[in-house]
Amino acid sequence: MEKTMNTRKIQYSYFYLLIGFISLFFFNGRWILPIAAFVAPIFLIRFLRFQKPFKGFLIIVLAGWVSNIFVWKGMMPMSGFLYYFVSFMMSVFTSLTFLLDRIYTQKFKGIISTLIFPGVYVIMDYITISTNPSGSYGTLIHTQSALPLLQLVSITGIWGVTFLITWTASITNWLWDNYFEKSKIYSAFWVFGIPFLSIIIWGQFRLAQTINSPTVRIASINSTKAEYYHRLKTNYDTLVEKANEGFLRNCDIAASSGAKIVFGRETIISLPADKENDFIEKAKSTAIRDSIYLGLPIQMIPKTFPDENPENKIIWISPAGEILFTYFKAKPTYPGECDYGDGIIKYFDSPFGRIGSAICFDMDFPSLINQTGKMDIDIMLVPGSDWQEISPYHTYMASVRGIEHGFNIVRSVFKGFSASFNYKAQLLSSNDFFKTNEVILYSDVPVKGQKTIYSVLGDYFAFLCILFFLSISIIFIRSKRISK
Repeated sequence: MEKTMNTRKIQYSYFYLLIGFISLFFFNGRWILPIAAFVAPIFLIRFLRFQKPFKGFLIIVLAGWVSNIFVWKGMMPMSGFLYYFVSFMMSVFTSLTFLLDRIYTQKFKGIISTLIFPGVYVIMDYITISTNPSGSYGTLIHTQSALPLLQLVSITGIWGVTFLITWTASITNWLWDNYFEKSKIYSAFWVFGIPFLSIIIWGQFRLAQTINSPTVRIASINSTKAEYYHRLKTNYDTLVEKANEGFLRNCDIAASSGAKIVFGRETIISLPADKENDFIEKAKSTAIRDSIYLGLPIQMIPKTFPDENPENKIIWISPAGEILFTYFKAKPTYPGECDYGDGIIKYFDSPFGRIGSAICFDMDFPSLINQTGKMDIDIMLVPGSDWQEISPYHTYMASVRGIEHGFNIVRSVFKGFSASFNYKAQLLSSNDFFKTNEVILYSDVPVKGQKTIYSVLGDYFAFLCILFFLSISIIFIRSKRISK
């Protein structure tokens, strides 16, 4: 009888696998449904509970690999063998969290066992983000759009939200293992339900609070679709020169509309090395004439190009015509894209708050942007350049950095979704390159940010998860020795 029941459970487990597998197509990537991030782990854990650990692990790796191939198509800047290999490794690392949960929950049966899966998932995410050349791109935090939940990021960083999502899966399976007994439901409500509800209520309260700060009008300048498509058919040098001059004309237009800070999308200005100084002098004159802070995102082409990579940078000029700082892009979107800077975030103080800049892909790296926590930056201005498949995903990723460190953000994006957010990630203004011909995006942005717990304490939550896992690992290993 018992053998028959076990056989049935194993058979049913493939039904759980099917639900989990289907959910993976909406778990992340091209077709994100936020609820799928909660659903998929529930059923993949359930499947593995009735399988031999290593066999089940391999099946989940295969399921994750197949779904990754489809959901990340066009979203990762790679193709061919490398794309399939990276898709496979993403599945392996994620599947390891399910395997470790399966192994450890054989020993730990109480409600403390529900902390194993989320703790391991956070650790795996921490290792991946710290070592991955794509940073936090593709991690679980970026599947969520509910702002009350995302406010937790200001306290724990992205790790707290990841923990809550995955804890939902393990607590559900713990109740399932215990046949949803009334006493277990009460325990889950007090240990999991009350904290979860408290976080959502607190997040809603934070969002409802009025930001008592004056605003500054910021203009971010993009290229037109006509200019982009025409560039593919016309003399490149002639068009680029016209575009550079057009940028300065648009600065005049923005200033006449009340903008006090103006900058462009990534590499909106393209210059050979011998013409860079002349253009910067023109830009200084524009900044003085219009009395604006002017950000110049420049692609500087060296004389020895292509033997030497171009520079990708932003130069900030004051209303007095002084160069405030030059920041070089720190993280490559793809190898050989350009020469990279030292990774030190720079800023300047103004009557409109403390202003900092990073460039595009830099915002995907929490370890890089964590510098801003000690800088008390109020507004981050981010030139970017995307492609259609990652829009608006990539811009909303950047908004999470604002919640972490309490700064407001404007991201100006070529071939993507340009937007501004306050430090709670509430959308202030936006425009989509593929849906509008508007070149200038105006954003009235609060001049003050807000100090956050995460900006002070950093990745303490991830370290607590590491400490927890090490502790239960010691207990697990000792129990194995004693049993022998």
